[in-house]
Amino acid sequence: MTRTEHLLVVLMEECNEVSQRAAKALRFGLSEVQPEQDATNAQRLASEMADLIGTWRLLAFEGRVDPISMFGDSPAKKAEKIEKYLKYSAECGTLEGT
Repeated sequence: MTRTEHLLVVLMEECNEVSQRAAKALRFGLSEVQPEQDATNAQRLASEMADLIGTWRLLAFEGRVDPISMFGDSPAKKAEKIEKYLKYSAECGTLEGT
């Protein structure tokens, strides 16, 4: 396995950890603290995101992927797309609390 392949596996693992923590936050709430833990689900989710971004940065520093700063307005475009589909979900009656 090459270093790049190893980092890609780590990236996959971090994506899974972000997903798992988001699921826990959805099931038990963002402010819930699991037994024998010190941090809330929101804090733990932020930590997992930091791990994911850190792994991406390692890949970027090695020239394997574009650095996040090169994404330009992609995050803003994604936010607009999410808002569009949140509105559509509300119109369909499948989104509560709008």
